[in-house]
Amino acid sequence: MQSEGKVQFMRSNLSFMQQGAVAFSPQARYLFCTGGYDGRVHLYSARNAALLQRYSIANSGFGRHTNAVRFTCDGMKILTTTANRLAVLDVETGSQVQTYDDCSCNGSTKTGLATDPFCWHSSVCVQVNGKGLTVIDLRMCLPVLLTNDLHSRTISDVAFLPRLWPWAPSETTLLTASSDGHSKVVTMDGKSLVDISAGSSLTSIAATPGPFNAMAMLGFSSVVMYGGPEVLGYIPEVGIQESLRDQGAASVSKIRYTSNGSTLYTACDKGIIRRYVPHYVRKPTKC
Repeated sequence: MQSEGKVQFMRSNLSFMQQGAVAFSPQARYLFCTGGYDGRVHLYSARNAALLQRYSIANSGFGRHTNAVRFTCDGMKILTTTANRLAVLDVETGSQVQTYDDCSCNGSTKTGLATDPFCWHSSVCVQVNGKGLTVIDLRMCLPVLLTNDLHSRTISDVAFLPRLWPWAPSETTLLTASSDGHSKVVTMDGKSLVDISAGSSLTSIAATPGPFNAMAMLGFSSVVMYGGPEVLGYIPEVGIQESLRDQGAASVSKIRYTSNGSTLYTACDKGIIRRYVPHYVRKPTKC
């Protein structure tokens, strides 16, 4: 078993990096990308702490900021959103293979973008007004669907729920988080199934990977974790069961599980990274 490495700080492109616009490849263990205010996507190796490639995604003067990045589930493409536009990049060549205009949030701050973990061509981003979702099939030249408004304020994050979760186990479902303090479970056609009130602005979401309650026999429930002014844990049909403020006054901008769900990481506005092992451990390791 590989031992845990030391924390390394990568200083390349820091001044241009968009907060929270980071994604790891689902296929290449150490490969990740970032987006920023310079109109480029940067591809890195975490193993070597090295910059591998820079990809240009925007023309000068038009929507230069990148507010979200994601890999497709096969690891072959990178999706990135700028003001009003979603672009698709080929990982190997860096070429821009597809663009969708007037479909993504028209703003300069971090917003939601998700790719289906089982279907390479299915993705969802936040609409131009920031309150609804745009469903995209990468095999088509136009978006498949624009939902009605789901929130009263901007959707800050969106994710595909793992399979067999209780609300619609036979359908593909999405989870949203908004600055209006609400999270919703919705179907791909925009039907709202559950409205979860968190009581404070939400910036990021992460559901336990894998089938629902796969580890229940060992005493671990599947949960949805939220980032914001505090870290919240939500258990379906039970409610909010955990509220942590280990980061102090700093707000959590990114919250993510490792691929096997054994570790939860949070990143905060002031550069604070915390690690929670396993679920609901109250004394995290501070990096």
